[in-house]
Amino acid sequence: MFLFKMFVYWPHKIRPAMSLWQNITLGQFIPGHSFIHRLDPRAKLICSFFVFSGLLTVYSWPALLGWIVFLSLAAWHTDLRINVLLRNIRGFLWLFAITLSLHTFTAATEGPQVSLWGISISWHGVIDGALYTARLVLIILGAAILTLTTPPNDFADSLERLLAPLNRLRVPVHELAFVMTLALRFVPTIAQEAVRIQRAQVSRGAPERGSLIQQVRQLVPMIVPLFVATFHRADELALAMEARGYRGHGARTSFREFRYSSRDAMAIFICAACAWTSWYFGSPAKHANL
Repeated sequence: MFLFKMFVYWPHKIRPAMSLWQNITLGQFIPGHSFIHRLDPRAKLICSFFVFSGLLTVYSWPALLGWIVFLSLAAWHTDLRINVLLRNIRGFLWLFAITLSLHTFTAATEGPQVSLWGISISWHGVIDGALYTARLVLIILGAAILTLTTPPNDFADSLERLLAPLNRLRVPVHELAFVMTLALRFVPTIAQEAVRIQRAQVSRGAPERGSLIQQVRQLVPMIVPLFVATFHRADELALAMEARGYRGHGARTSFREFRYSSRDAMAIFICAACAWTSWYFGSPAKHANL
């Protein structure tokens, strides 16, 4: 049922005129009480590592279909609306189109080929392009599940604790985790700022719709004010951190204590098993022998 809603039902529920910037929800957190919400943030990061590693080693359609089922079940267990989870996919359609085109129009030495207006299109390239595009879709879906179910502060604390052994090698773990969290947190902020600038330009007579070339041209006058607003927010954040006496790692303590539970161990085991299975049956060597 969830797969039917994902690929058939949800495109008719999302407004076609929705802005590209409004589709990006990476970095946002939606509170909930689902199974994935209640997982330890460190467990979710470890599970995400196994999931992304497994997706990056998929070279066969059976293994990819297995990941589609797995992530569909994970998305169902978040108790979030389908359009919220899949809104990021709509925002990255341009990336999917580029990925599919690069593989489609690449001349291959095997398989049937079609020459149209001097451009060689290979069936093998179409299959590979569809495979890599599906991998990108699943990676974005997995990142959306992680960010929508994990508060930014918990994400930073768990990342810092997982990388704590690197402190012995003089690696600034706290600073790295803090910078990654700020970058992730600024994604929805920049998206909201872009929507505000776009609406201001439309209210002053800028065309709201048009051809693809016109839409690309409309992005040019929006880049400069967007950069100015982003640097202004970064300057305000730096002043606020300095006013509150932030001095980096030092001897800082954490407000929240994390504890692993049986469901965290079960989730890590399932993700690790899926990643190993995907690597074993979907590796390039296995794919070459099929």
